[in-house]
Amino acid sequence: MCDQLNILLPDYVRWAIIGLSPHAKKEGVPVSTSRTLVVVENESLLRDLIARSLEAVGFDVTTAANASDAKRACKAVDPDACIVDIELGPGPDGFDFAEYLSREAPDVGVVFLTNLPDPRFAQRDSKSVKQSQAYLRKSQLVDSKELVDAVNAVLKEEDVSQYRHDQAAERPLADLSKRQLVVLQLMAEGLSNSQIAEARGTTVRAVEGMISRIFQALDIDAQGSGNARIAASKAYLSAVGAVASDQ
Repeated sequence: MCDQLNILLPDYVRWAIIGLSPHAKKEGVPVSTSRTLVVVENESLLRDLIARSLEAVGFDVTTAANASDAKRACKAVDPDACIVDIELGPGPDGFDFAEYLSREAPDVGVVFLTNLPDPRFAQRDSKSVKQSQAYLRKSQLVDSKELVDAVNAVLKEEDVSQYRHDQAAERPLADLSKRQLVVLQLMAEGLSNSQIAEARGTTVRAVEGMISRIFQALDIDAQGSGNARIAASKAYLSAVGAVASDQ
C-alpha cells in the first residue's frame, strides 16, 4: 500500500487516504490517557491533520509551525513528547529544536516525522537521532496506528528501535556518503560542476570525480543514451518526496 501511495500528492492528501484523518476509523489504535504532545510541522493542513488524529485517540495536542513557536509551546504546556518535522522552512530545523529539548527539557520524548530518509539528507550524522527517539518517514506510514505506537514507545521508553525508519537498509540512497548526498542535492538544485565546486570550496575536477562515484553507486550509466545528471537528480528528489516515484 505504501508503494501505491508514494506518489506526487501533498502529504495531507496522502495521509487522509491512509487514515490519518480525524474521521478515519481507529480500530486497533490504543487510547492515550491524557498525555500532552506538541506537533511541530510547517505545513498547516498536515499539522492540523496530525493533531486531530492524535486527539482522536486521547492525546492533548498543541501545534507549532516552526522551532520558535515550538519552544514557546513547550514552555506553555510542558509536553510529554514532541512530534517534529525536520524541514521547518527558514530558520532552525527539527534537529536544532530536538537539540534544544535535550538541553532544556531532556525528559521530553521526540518522534521525528519527516520526508527525509535519514539525517544525512539534512547534513547530519546518525548520532543526531538518539536511541530514545523515534524516526518515521511520512511516505512509509501505513496508517495512524504506527504513529501512535511510536509515540507510546517513546513515552514508555520501550521498543523504540522498531520505529527507526532511518536505520532501514532499504531506505533510499543508503549507500551514499553524507558528502555525496550534499553534492547530489546541489546537482538536483541545478548547480553546474563549477558552481558546486565554488559552494564546497573544492575544485571542478574533485566534483567531477565525486559525481562519477555517485553515478556508480546509483548504477547510472554516464555514457548511456539518457541524461545521467537528470537521472541522478530525479533519484534524489524522489528520495526526499519531491517527485513521483516510479514504483
